[in-house]
Amino acid sequence: MLQTLKYTPKISTTILFFVLLIAVFLLFLGRNNPGLRVDYLMQAFPDFYQHISNFCISYLLFSGIGYFWLFMGVPLKAIVAFGLVLLFANFIYELWIPLINTPDIIDAYYGAWGTLLGFAFLLWTKCYGLNPVKKD
Repeated sequence: MLQTLKYTPKISTTILFFVLLIAVFLLFLGRNNPGLRVDYLMQAFPDFYQHISNFCISYLLFSGIGYFWLFMGVPLKAIVAFGLVLLFANFIYELWIPLINTPDIIDAYYGAWGTLLGFAFLLWTKCYGLNPVKKD
């Protein structure tokens, strides 16, 4: 496996990846556990936890897959293309596909913000968070 990796993450990148991962999971768990809800978010956006699953799913898909693609040296253009597909998929699903879903544009916006957070993390990782693998 290490032969296919072109980069390894810096310690700061790994820490940031797991901090964001934990934060997103806590937001997701707050949907069903009132003890994990953030009061400030509830006051500012009363229906925040009704839409947070789209944010979390989009972030986890994009940042999880993109993070490992960066290790393999996948070009940033391909990662951006994947993010755009994810953005469009959010809007298409929320607006025109009622399968196990009630159409809701707000859900699509939350998914878009999750994708944008993932993009910000992946861009930071690409610019500052990787070390080239040393070939022996």
